[in-house]
Amino acid sequence: MAANGLVYTAQFTGVTVTNAIQDIWEIQAAAGVPLLIHSWRVTFTPTITSGVAQDVRLSLQVCRRSTAGTGGTAVTPVAVNSRNTVAAASTVTRTVVTTQGTIGNILDGEVVSCIVPFERIYTPDQRLVIPGGAKTSLFLTATPGQSFVTSSEVYFEEI
Repeated sequence: MAANGLVYTAQFTGVTVTNAIQDIWEIQAAAGVPLLIHSWRVTFTPTITSGVAQDVRLSLQVCRRSTAGTGGTAVTPVAVNSRNTVAAASTVTRTVVTTQGTIGNILDGEVVSCIVPFERIYTPDQRLVIPGGAKTSLFLTATPGQSFVTSSEVYFEEI
């Protein structure tokens, strides 16, 4: 099933994720503009000791937020199709460290290795529907024990 709305990506590269609980991504759907999350990808650069990558397990959750977090850096979404000249209505923030918003529903969660990139591509029937005005986060639920240089991307569709 092809996308029927406007598809965007937001990404960051080479950002240090501190040793803190935080939202890797916080997405705020604009009022009246629901969206679908198509996929998330996060790559952590592991620590190398004596030529061996040191594995650290990280707990990630996708959750709805009933309040917005503070801190972080705004990321301007980019249209996937160059023929789409409409700016995204959604607000996207990366690495929300200062204060996370209040958790509403947990939609997904898993423990991932810092050695292997985390990638979750939703099938059309699994795509997460974010109602207009709602907030959703990809959330690092526990301190990782160290800082990581991280790159990430999210694909979403405004419908």
